[in-house]
Amino acid sequence: MVGKAFKVFPPSKMFLIMKLFVLIICLSSFAAVPVSSYSQDTKLSLSVANTSIKQVLTEIEENSEFYFVYNNNLVNVERKVSIDVNKWKISKILDAIFENDEVVFSLLDRQIIISPKSMAGVKKALQNTVVGVVVDEFDGPLPGVSVMVKGTSKGTVTDFDGKYTIAASSDDTLVFSYLGMKTQEVTVGGSITINVNMEPDALGLEEFVVVGYGVSKKSDLTGAVVSADIERLSEIPNVSVLQALQGTVAGLNVGAVDAAGEDPTISIRGQNSLSSGAAANQPLIVVDGIIYRGNLVDLNKSDIESVDILKDASSAAIYGSQAANGVMLITTKKGKVIGKPTINYTASYTVQTPTGNALEPMESDELKDFLVDAYPGQDVQSLLNTQEMRDGYANDFNNGMWDIITGDGYINNHNISVRGRSEDFGYFFSGGFTDVKGFVINDTYKKINYRMNLDAKINDWLSVGTEAFVTTSDYSGASPRSDLSLLVMPWTPLYEADGSPRQILQNTWTNPLLDLETQDNDKRLNLFANIHADVKLPIDGLNYRVNFSQNYRTTNHDSFDPNGANFTGFGYKNSSINYNWTLDNILTYSKTFNNIHNINATFVYGVEEITTSFTNANAQNFTNDILGYNALESGDPTLNVINTGKEGEQSLYTMGRLQYGYDNKYLLTGTIRRDGFSGFGTNEKIGVFPSIAAGWVVSEENFMDSTDNWLNYLKFRGSYGSTGRRAVGRYDTQATVTSTVAGNYGYVFGDGLTPTQTQNIESLANNDLGWETTTGLNVGVDFAFLNSRIRGNVEYYDNSTKDILYAIQIPYTTGFTTINTNIGEVANHGLEVSLTGQIVKSPDFKWETSFSFSRNRNEIVSILGADNDGDGVEDDLVANRLFIGEPTGVVFDYEIIGMWQEADEEADVIPNGFFPGTYKIADLDESGDYSATFDKKILGYTDPDYRFGIANTFTYKQFSLYTFINSIQGGKDYYYGTDALIFGATNTQNERYISQNVFKGGWDYWTPDNPDARFRGLEGPGTYEPNRYLQRNFVRIQDVSLSYTFDKDILKKTGFSNLKLFVSGKNLATFTRWRGWDPETGQGYTQGTPLLANYTVGLNVEF
Repeated sequence: MVGKAFKVFPPSKMFLIMKLFVLIICLSSFAAVPVSSYSQDTKLSLSVANTSIKQVLTEIEENSEFYFVYNNNLVNVERKVSIDVNKWKISKILDAIFENDEVVFSLLDRQIIISPKSMAGVKKALQNTVVGVVVDEFDGPLPGVSVMVKGTSKGTVTDFDGKYTIAASSDDTLVFSYLGMKTQEVTVGGSITINVNMEPDALGLEEFVVVGYGVSKKSDLTGAVVSADIERLSEIPNVSVLQALQGTVAGLNVGAVDAAGEDPTISIRGQNSLSSGAAANQPLIVVDGIIYRGNLVDLNKSDIESVDILKDASSAAIYGSQAANGVMLITTKKGKVIGKPTINYTASYTVQTPTGNALEPMESDELKDFLVDAYPGQDVQSLLNTQEMRDGYANDFNNGMWDIITGDGYINNHNISVRGRSEDFGYFFSGGFTDVKGFVINDTYKKINYRMNLDAKINDWLSVGTEAFVTTSDYSGASPRSDLSLLVMPWTPLYEADGSPRQILQNTWTNPLLDLETQDNDKRLNLFANIHADVKLPIDGLNYRVNFSQNYRTTNHDSFDPNGANFTGFGYKNSSINYNWTLDNILTYSKTFNNIHNINATFVYGVEEITTSFTNANAQNFTNDILGYNALESGDPTLNVINTGKEGEQSLYTMGRLQYGYDNKYLLTGTIRRDGFSGFGTNEKIGVFPSIAAGWVVSEENFMDSTDNWLNYLKFRGSYGSTGRRAVGRYDTQATVTSTVAGNYGYVFGDGLTPTQTQNIESLANNDLGWETTTGLNVGVDFAFLNSRIRGNVEYYDNSTKDILYAIQIPYTTGFTTINTNIGEVANHGLEVSLTGQIVKSPDFKWETSFSFSRNRNEIVSILGADNDGDGVEDDLVANRLFIGEPTGVVFDYEIIGMWQEADEEADVIPNGFFPGTYKIADLDESGDYSATFDKKILGYTDPDYRFGIANTFTYKQFSLYTFINSIQGGKDYYYGTDALIFGATNTQNERYISQNVFKGGWDYWTPDNPDARFRGLEGPGTYEPNRYLQRNFVRIQDVSLSYTFDKDILKKTGFSNLKLFVSGKNLATFTRWRGWDPETGQGYTQGTPLLANYTVGLNVEF
């Protein structure tokens, strides 16, 4: 059969030339061809044996809407082939049919042109100016669609009306891509107008996800890798990108921020260590492919393109010894679309004010009533220390301490960037300024940051680039303290007649306001740069990249307190330099064989070095304090202290990863990494961490054809592997020596009492100290239903961490108290669910909702392995509150079973050490006496039972409303915090109530008239005093943002390409029984700062 557009021509060179022009004319007649997704989405099944290509093409035409254009004299269609395929795209089938032929084919949706490769050079010279319009599924124009010539850096972007213009040859392929839409490829052929209908890509299977030392298509993932949604990053008042992720990603736990310029604590899938410290459980941070050791708040959130999180051992194994707590991969923006530069400016101003949970100190009238209960039958006024306090008591004087040290805060944020690309050069420049004032005085933070990301194509085989930023931060100001408001009574005058702060209050107390006179200068610098080169090697698919990065961070903290050291002055100058460099050699190979075998291989060889140096000097008893910390030599030389040091560590690593995919249905990934670290003992410097993962795309199987009308995607995944954590300090394996002087375990010789420096061994060596190793199993399922309107995934994991680094106690006779060693095992298992649904989708109104849920169970499997009591069961470490079979965070205390009453005293049944108004506690061992050893029990756990988040996005024309609800719940026995009575459980009235204030709020404490109170009486604790505990469950309206994007018709007149105005709020309401500052932190009864509600107005403009 001859192609439908041509008949057979006589074989003559002249006629060949004529036919070429006829072909061009014919193709030109197909101008304004609208490109639907038929050729992109249609899949065919074909089974023929020893059949001519001509007959195969005929069968395809008869069983589809495709038709072929070719010339019998130029294309050999008589050759016989055999092919047996099921549900293949047409491009893949043609590749198989013409596998060894010198032909090319051009797809114009249903029309397919087949021609010899020898004509490619002729067609290449025939450049066309291709124009067109790109629209969405509702036929609305799509501005900002990237239009690229495949295999080149040539491209453009659609304008307001979705229109584009690009120069392309007839054999070029145009690639149309847009966030949230399926990428489409269209061969130009002879068309001069190509219009494209983009279709939503709810699953984003063709999107690339950063997986460490490279990227992978989402459809090829086999591990637990999730991309965070940071679309609303610019609208919500978060100083750090981590705050924007709070509650939004299942399994990622981001703590609250209660100080300006502070990074929140983060963890992934629970606590893998016996230590609950933030550093012991923080994931590895990687920025632009380089391990990052600095503060994340130093990164400008507006510079971030994507955040990907590696949660399971298989995915994180590429980072080996540093990935036991998971990995967070942050990618910054690069030059993106060819065309004129894009300038973007974002400005926002935020007002910060405490939520309803703010605990203010009592004012005069309320405190009077409180003290009557604290001192029943006594003249409270006579108990006050000074006459001025007694006068203030009588006159209801209030010194206004709370208003002095607190006030509404703000966040002032500005960011500007320039982004663009030419054919061979891409660039992204940005600058930002952030100014934060917290609620408590001196809680301030300022940041200025600059970024430069460049990439350049030198020639066909060499490309180079750099990612660099510099951030200067200012944390100056004495450390903020909200508890200053409680340190004096409201009746105490704070100032002298001349307005200066008084030094001594209430006869013995130093005026807390004097702390505010401290001269404090805390400046920090973070300089980061990575340069890289990419080389295409002569073997097809083989590439080499070299990365060299440096990170230089300095801190200079100078402070002088003129009232310190008993008003003689105390000052110090502390400086530190942290420097690390990394060199990575990365070899990658990517190739597809026979259209069904996909192989991606990565090999890494790298080295990292970190050095830290510091100088600390302090002085006191100044003879002249005018210059403060700039003249420490003015202090008493016999009291001056100087401390300097320098430390270093080195790492060496190799990694290999192999990914294999068969027919886009069966996926396999294997990884192995070998790490060496200088900090470990001579016997354990090397660690090896392997992993394996597999995936099965069930929805691509033939037996699933009947589900196509409701099931769009189904993939099962499973992985098993190991990662490590080098929790050891740089010199923990060695016997370290420390220097001391007189007064600090030093010696004094001679009559002059001159202090003499001494040195002593500070710790014992342990050459067997090695890696903590986490072994993890992860199984997951990804799914999409009802035309992908409902999509999501479910994950189950089971992790076990062994050889945990812990300081165990040793006999004092050794001269030491502890030695670091590897002991114990901690396990975590849990469930994670993520769901997204498009509830409503119409041209004018859209409603999308997402839900995330996570539940983790933590358990101590083993500690020391000792059985000292001989009961056949490993002993608990009760002194450290570590119990076999229980989580690491337990509430271990006496059990309160009531309150001793006056009637009990009259019946003489109150035990010694207790009196009416004290807690009645359970005698668990029924001995008749109370003991901290035998009468305490596990009452509950500090970890949550489960977490969930619900996000909703409503879009109506140019308006968009985003809401996010975050919740942490304790279930029956989890998420407890200390609900302590005023000033804690162990302070008596004589210690506190007559000299310091207390928080207001109607405390439910015991009195003879209130026998059923929650808290004990104010007279004081019993001999054995438990704490009260309360679950910190909460549901919080965390983020609300309303934005308006101006219509493109209006913007045409302004010169702007985009203009958006927005208002937003954060922490607007929290529903909880917790009475402290914040249920998430558990703070607020004596220390901490209140949770702040944020109200923001801002704009984003692009031109």
